[in-house]
Amino acid sequence: MNYQLSEFYKRDTSFVFDLKQNPINWLELRNGKAYNFDKPLIYNVDKIDSYLDDYDILPSIGITLISKKFASLINHLINKEIQFFDVIIFDNNKNSNINFVALNLLKVIPILDKEKSVFDVDEDNYYDIHKFYIKSNSLEDYSIVRMEEHKSYIIVSEEFKKRCEEANLKGVEFIEEGHSIYTDI
Repeated sequence: MNYQLSEFYKRDTSFVFDLKQNPINWLELRNGKAYNFDKPLIYNVDKIDSYLDDYDILPSIGITLISKKFASLINHLINKEIQFFDVIIFDNNKNSNINFVALNLLKVIPILDKEKSVFDVDEDNYYDIHKFYIKSNSLEDYSIVRMEEHKSYIIVSEEFKKRCEEANLKGVEFIEEGHSIYTDI
């Protein structure tokens, strides 16, 4: 079984990649390339909550933000499957937090099982996935990858999920293959 990595945060907000202050567009960071930056990446949020550091993954617009605790758990994957970037999160009052890193996935692979999955594809080749399944054995050599067909989907192995659950990471959720929020499928 494989899973989509997802997040849950106490309130409805997003930590937003700052397009003006960062040296690259965040969409380029979803292509599986390694980068080196001289300065931390900047993310913005309306306010830094008192419970922010209790979470291990944050809802983000940009590449995924994870806690340093989460990063240390998957540190063994550095340079093979992942890369981390230092991050500074600023709120509207210029308060800041440096306890998270941006997770750059170095493996972007076509893994969607197009026979089993339910999806639509538009004229720009954008996949609107209603129910996903992963090709058999496509994650055999990997723990975590970005789905090429829909680059916002981060897919993890059963072993990856198990390690996260054993570490009691907060806010980390896993969506099983075949799960759907749609009722008319």
